Amino acid sequence: MKNLKEKNIQKVIWHMQRQCGRLAKASDLAAIKSELFHLQASIDCLNRILNDQEPYPGFEREEVF
Repeated sequence: MKNLKEKNIQKVIWHMQRQCGRLAKASDLAAIKSELFHLQASIDCLNRILNDQEPYPGFEREEVF
């Protein structure tokens, strides 16, 4: 289980880095809001992983996409 948790944390951090990069390049308000939404979702996912919860509540999945 620890290996899965570490893998999930690494994947979430990768997603967050990608979203921050897109946010830095965004110029219009709609794109910025979209990337902020995705970044918040990744932060929520990371919090659930750190609290030993399922990364995506409601999905039968223990691994981050």
